[in-house]
Amino acid sequence: MGMSGGSRFGGMGGGMATLWNQQRSLRYLRDGKPDIKHTLGLVWQALRVYSWQLALGTLVMILGVGVGLIPPLLIRTLIDTAIPHHEYRLVFLLGGGLVLFPVGSALLGLGQNYLSIVIAQGMIADLRRRLYRHVQAQGLEFFTWTRAGEIHTRFLNDAGGLQNVLTQSFLGTVANVFTLIGTLVVMACINWQLALITAVVLPAFAFPILHFGQRRYAAMERAQAALGDLSVVLEETLSLSGAIVVKSFGTEEREASRFEAVNTRARQEQVKQLAIGQWLSVVVQGLAALGPALLYTYGAYLVITHQVALGTIVAFAAYMAQLYAPASSLVGANATLLGGLALFDRVFQYLEIPASIPEPDIPCPLPAEPSEGIAFEHVNFRYPGKAQAQEVLHDVSFVAPPGQLTALVGPSGAGKSTLLSLAARFYDPTSGHVLLDGIPLTDVAQRDLRQHLAVVTQELFLFHASLRENICYGVSDALDEAVARVVEAAQLQDLINRLPEGLETIVGERGYRLSGGEKQRVAIARALLCQAPYLLLDEATSSLDSQAERRIQAALEKLVEGRTVIAIAHRLSTIQRADQILVVQQGRIVERGTHASLLQQSGVYQQLYTAQFASTQTSSAEEMPQNDQHVQQTV
Repeated sequence: MGMSGGSRFGGMGGGMATLWNQQRSLRYLRDGKPDIKHTLGLVWQALRVYSWQLALGTLVMILGVGVGLIPPLLIRTLIDTAIPHHEYRLVFLLGGGLVLFPVGSALLGLGQNYLSIVIAQGMIADLRRRLYRHVQAQGLEFFTWTRAGEIHTRFLNDAGGLQNVLTQSFLGTVANVFTLIGTLVVMACINWQLALITAVVLPAFAFPILHFGQRRYAAMERAQAALGDLSVVLEETLSLSGAIVVKSFGTEEREASRFEAVNTRARQEQVKQLAIGQWLSVVVQGLAALGPALLYTYGAYLVITHQVALGTIVAFAAYMAQLYAPASSLVGANATLLGGLALFDRVFQYLEIPASIPEPDIPCPLPAEPSEGIAFEHVNFRYPGKAQAQEVLHDVSFVAPPGQLTALVGPSGAGKSTLLSLAARFYDPTSGHVLLDGIPLTDVAQRDLRQHLAVVTQELFLFHASLRENICYGVSDALDEAVARVVEAAQLQDLINRLPEGLETIVGERGYRLSGGEKQRVAIARALLCQAPYLLLDEATSSLDSQAERRIQAALEKLVEGRTVIAIAHRLSTIQRADQILVVQQGRIVERGTHASLLQQSGVYQQLYTAQFASTQTSSAEEMPQNDQHVQQTV
């Protein structure tokens, strides 16, 4: 539909556009050929929504091909009949036809191109929507083991490239077949001997173009790769973060030399590409002139010997020009179609990844009022996606009662963050159950779970938006009074007063305008605004100074009433206020109790405490609030 014949390719040069698409398609075959039957079935499922547009576009394409075949016949009649017989009325009719039929063909081409765009862009939008929803449903292991650039490529390059695949590879191939067959049939009806010679000689014109076109495309790829390397150097060394590193280590000359090397390579590859392009232009123009020259030379002989009329030779020359583009493109049609299917296959590969955090078939609603808190029952867990991965949690069981603060402590890598990830259902246990108010998380709808659960993770992410929008991210319609309360609780008022536009200040990409502690407080405010009955805090005060942390802890103590809180404690002031402390070591809970009771056990907790507060008396838990030496833990 996107291409309805040689006239729409613009002759020989138009065939080059198809050739570029062929070479792009070949790249997708490097990882192996797709399962043709399976992929075609998925393509049809995606296209079926647009079946009537597809049928209409095919009809318009056929009409366009047919109308495009008429002008050479008019020229033949004009030369062989109207002029010799001085039929002025026929001359004017044929002249009008030579205007109207090309205009009609162009209008049909416009219609079919519009339908192609509607189908292609609609299908691309549908696939992107499906991709986005499907990737959203994946667990964190998908984002852990898949590069962000690879995900973006599927959305932007692969999905975007389907426009060319649909219009050039698939529909364009169909249009070229109709054009080639229709033109040869008409030529055979006029003079089968000349038609046979044309059909035999035509591939000789197509193959040289294919050869030079492949060389130029390879040169274009090398030039693009060189420009990509140049872009990487610029991004690394002339960005804010990169510039700081370069200036800190005094490596300006080394980086300038690296830039000079990639810049020189980019220049050389660009020169090679343009040189091959010039040779290709010479070949294209030469072949475009050679075909009609041979035809006219032989045709002159036939005309002189009265074997063929002059108008027939002129019509054949016009038809031959129309055959250049479809013949050139159909030389590599097999690779074009397979490459197009391979690109579809790359998109469908993501859509066929099973959701690791599936929605329950029949979700169980959570109670309006929390009753049983969060419970782990004999939970074992290994991270998915790793070959021969070892378990990181072993037979973990505990209950975090409602209205109480449960603190997780232990050495780095013990499994504390993994426990919070399971409680938030970022992963599902390998075995065992995580329950919320007595209901397994696997039986709770994601939307229902997120409305009952607020999370502050180690990875602080703020959007490139205003401070208010970041705080209200989970509750977009929050009232000003509610925002003011969480701002006060998170100790953000001083920050807001300093910002030029207060809450409406844009925080920059990933919150770059804010310090680590300020971003931490914004994340806490965002979680508190949700008013969720469950709070999960992963080292939520790790970036705060002692004074701000003490004020936040006082606010958290008020907010914890009626809520279940599980926190990975970073400072001792958090630990001592916990209703229960779980000591995690090597994926197991080795100790549990209050701060005072754990100190009396002479176990892992006391060792951690002694190692980090060696200069502080440890005789009683009551002395802890008086200690101002807030040394950071690594737990």
